[in-house]
Amino acid sequence: MSILRRLLLSVSLVIVAILVGVLALSISSAREYLSGQLQMQGRDAAVSLALALSQPGSADPAVQSLLVTSLFDGGNFKEVSFEDAQGKPLVQRREEHADPTVPAWFRRLVPMQARAASHPVNNGWRQIGTVTLVADDAYAWETLWQSCLRMAALVLAAGVLWGLFAWSLARWLHRRLLPELGDHVRALGRGQWNRAPAVSRVAELAAVADAVNEAREQLRSTAEAQAARTESMRAELDRDVVTGAASRKAFMQDLDQALAETAEDAEARQRYPMGHVLVFRQRDLAGINRHMHRALADQWLRMVYERIQSVVSARRQPGAVLGRLNGSDFALLFPNSTTPVATLLAERLRAELRHLRIPVGEGALCRWALALTNYMPGAQAGEVLARLDHALMQAENSGDDQPQFAPEDAPQGLAVGETAWKEAIQNGVRLSLYSLSVEPLMDLHGRVVRHEAQLTLLANGSQEPIPAQLFIPAAVRLNLSADCDLQAVRLGLEWLADNAGDLVVRLSLPSLKQSGFLTQLQRQLSESPALACRLYVEIDAHGLVEQYASVEDLCRLAARMGTRVGLRRLAQQFSALTRLHGLPLAYLKLGGSFVAGLTKSPGSQALAATVIDLAHQRDIDVCAEDVPDVATRQVLESLGITQMRGAGVMAEA
Repeated sequence: MSILRRLLLSVSLVIVAILVGVLALSISSAREYLSGQLQMQGRDAAVSLALALSQPGSADPAVQSLLVTSLFDGGNFKEVSFEDAQGKPLVQRREEHADPTVPAWFRRLVPMQARAASHPVNNGWRQIGTVTLVADDAYAWETLWQSCLRMAALVLAAGVLWGLFAWSLARWLHRRLLPELGDHVRALGRGQWNRAPAVSRVAELAAVADAVNEAREQLRSTAEAQAARTESMRAELDRDVVTGAASRKAFMQDLDQALAETAEDAEARQRYPMGHVLVFRQRDLAGINRHMHRALADQWLRMVYERIQSVVSARRQPGAVLGRLNGSDFALLFPNSTTPVATLLAERLRAELRHLRIPVGEGALCRWALALTNYMPGAQAGEVLARLDHALMQAENSGDDQPQFAPEDAPQGLAVGETAWKEAIQNGVRLSLYSLSVEPLMDLHGRVVRHEAQLTLLANGSQEPIPAQLFIPAAVRLNLSADCDLQAVRLGLEWLADNAGDLVVRLSLPSLKQSGFLTQLQRQLSESPALACRLYVEIDAHGLVEQYASVEDLCRLAARMGTRVGLRRLAQQFSALTRLHGLPLAYLKLGGSFVAGLTKSPGSQALAATVIDLAHQRDIDVCAEDVPDVATRQVLESLGITQMRGAGVMAEA
C-alpha cells in the first residue's frame, strides 16, 4: 500500500471515528434532553396536582377523584395516584399504553425510562398525603428514533462525500504530480545521468525532486567509483585461497564503505544506523598445523567458513560480509544491526564454533576467542579494529569462549546500544513478547523430576527468541531485571496451569534489591496458590555471599506461598555453603569447569562428596549440569547424584 493511500486511509478512519462520535454524542444529548423533559413534565404536573388537592374545598373524596382523573385524562401519563400519609392509595389511575413504534434493539442500546415524580399534599402545616405521577415515554421514544435516523443519514452523506473527495484527490495526484518524478527515477535506473534536473510542480514534492537530483549525482560518482574498484579487483583476488572467505582487503573495503554511510543515508534507506563487527580467533592454529597434515587443516578451515556462512545466511542479515583477516582471525561485518540482534548472532556463532572444535595436543580441544564491537556512521576503521584487538586479548584471558563486547567509546554509541536493549525489553513487557523455553530434568532412570524454564524475548528485528543470558545483563544495567523476572514468574504460572509437574524459573540477584519486587512477586503467587506450590524459583549462589538478607527475604516469602527455592552455580561460589543453615532450599546445582574436571581431580571429587553430604543433612537435593562425558557421569553417580544434565547424560541414554 502506498504512503498516499495509507495517509488517506488513516484520515478516513479518523473522520469515520469523528462522525460516529458525533452521531453517538447527538443521540446521547437527545436522550438526556428528552429524559429531562419527561422528568420535568412529571414534576410540574405533580406540583400542580398537589397544590389543587391542598385547597380547602378539595377534602371531599369525590373532588379528589375528579382532580386526579382530569389530570390523567388530559396529560400523557401512565399512572397518577394519590396516597394518604400512611401510604394507602386513595385515588389511583393507571393505563398500560401500547409500546412505541421503535425497534426493541434501539431501546436496549439507548435506554430511557421516565421516573416517577412525587410531591406532598399539605393541609396547612400538616401533610395529608402524596401524589405520584409517571409520564408516558412513548412520544419521547418516537422523537428520539426519528432524530437518530436523520442524524445517521447526515453522517452517511458526509462519509460518502469524503470518500469521493479522497478518491478524486488520489487520482489527481497519480495523474498530475507523480509521473514526471517517476520518469526521472526510471532514468536513473537505466543509467541516464544527463537528463535535465527534476522539477516539482508543487512545494510538497520539492524535497523529493531535490533528492532525485542528488541521487543522480551520487549514483554517477558511485558508478565511477565502482568502475575503478572493478579495475582494482582485476589485479588482486578478493577471496581467501584456502577458505573462500573475503580477503582482508575486500573485507576492509566493505568495512570502510559501511563506516562511510551517514545516519541520514541509513534513515533514507530505512535501515538502522549502527552496525557491528565480530572477530573470532582460533587460538590453537599453530598446534593444529603441527599435529595435522596441512591439507586436513585447510579442509577443516574451509568447513568452519562454510558452517559459519550457513549460519549467517540463515539469519538473513542484509549486507553481512564474512572475511579472513589472517591465518587465525576471521571477521564478520553485519551493518545496520541492533545490539540485541548482533548479540544473538554472536551467541549462535559461538555455539557453532564450539561444535566445530577438534582435538589438539594431548586430546584437548582447540579454543576460540570472540570479540564484538559496534560502530556508528563516520567511525574510523582503525579505531574499530583496535577495540576488537583489545577485546580479543580479554577473551583469551577470560578462560572461556564467551564473546567480549567492546562498545564504541563515543557516548552516542553507548547510548544507542543501551537504548536498543531498553526498547526491546520494555516492548517485550508491553506487547507480551516474552516466552518460556521449557526442558524436562530427568533422573538416571528416565523419570521427569521437574521442568526447567528459560525466559526468551522476541526483539524487533530478531527472527528467533533471544535467550535470557543475552538480555538479562543489559536489563540489570537498565534496572529492568525485575520486570523480566516478573514476566518469567507470570509465564511459569500460566505454564503450570496447562501442564502437569513442577517448573523452575530463574530470578536474577539484582531484582531482589529493586523496590517493590518481592511485593509484586508475592501478589503474583498469592493469586494462584495451588500453582505456586508447584513452582521453583532459582537464584545464583553468589547471592548468599553478596546479599544474604535479600535472599533470606525471598526464602521467607517463598515458604509462605509454598514455593520452593533452588541454588545454581554453587561450584563458582563454594563459600555460600557456610550460609545454607536457616534457608529452606530445595536443591543445589553444581556445574561448569568443576564438574568437567571431576574425573581428573580427586580433590574435586572429595569436595563434591562433602557438598552432597552437607546438602543431604539439610534435606537438599543436589543436581549436576554440564556433564561432559560418560566417565564424569559415572563419577557423579557414585557420589550419589541422580539428577544430571549434559552431553554425557545424553550419550549414556
